[in-house]
Amino acid sequence: MIVHIDTTERQPAVFPFGDRSTPRPPRRPTGICDAFVLGVYPSAVHVRWDLPAWATRRLPPGSKTTVGALAVADEPTVFWDGAETAELIDDWKLRVGFRLGDDAGCWGHVRAAGNGTSGRPIADKILPRLGVAENSTWFSDSINEFFVKRGGPGNTQQGDVIDSVYNPFAREVGLPASSLPRRPTPATLVGRAAANHRQRLRHEIEESSAPILVTLGEEARQVLERIADRTSGPPTNRLRRGKEMEDLYGKPGKVSVGQVEAEWYALSHPGNRSSHWSALNESWRNG
Repeated sequence: MIVHIDTTERQPAVFPFGDRSTPRPPRRPTGICDAFVLGVYPSAVHVRWDLPAWATRRLPPGSKTTVGALAVADEPTVFWDGAETAELIDDWKLRVGFRLGDDAGCWGHVRAAGNGTSGRPIADKILPRLGVAENSTWFSDSINEFFVKRGGPGNTQQGDVIDSVYNPFAREVGLPASSLPRRPTPATLVGRAAANHRQRLRHEIEESSAPILVTLGEEARQVLERIADRTSGPPTNRLRRGKEMEDLYGKPGKVSVGQVEAEWYALSHPGNRSSHWSALNESWRNG
């Protein structure tokens, strides 16, 4: 098999209002590691942004004047639970020199919104089901950089809002345009992680020596399968709808990475809140 390694030089990734996005390191346990949790890619600190009055008066009727959850900075740790958000946002406002207010040249108003939605379910629901504490868990992502989704008509995503609301505002007040990378397709993301992040991920898993390994989402499941030495059992099946998956969901298998032999659980990502996967997760947690 030919492995294509992405060597393209990328432009700096910039959040709205100017913070740089940087690769996020893993979150290591404070002592002995009882479990390793592998996600897809990091999240970010989000704010509700109300545009300033001077700007909204210039907009055509029906224009968006509030962004419910705008990504503005790297999350402090991977799988962050949203703790101490107010302090983080205060620090962020100082760092970027946020011009609070509605007068000409001001940037409007911000407050915390939509943070910790992946980290909290893991700490509150997944780890207790496995009998593992959060502080004895190693958390990491298949790719350690933040991406934004883009949709289209009828499916507005973070990247679309940045392009249509933030970037025109930034041009008006002299702020840097946001240049966050677009989320790759699932196949591209898996391929990039397996090629460019293989050594990093294998080193982390071996350093952790975790007896339990949890993948969150189909992409993370495929990444682990591609970087591991051996895999077996129910997690080698794709996470897709169907009677077979209902019978196999959450049942452990085995994975070997170097000297690490672990029990492997392949679960849906906490960000997937469809009724189907929510029901399977609930059944697994109560099993």
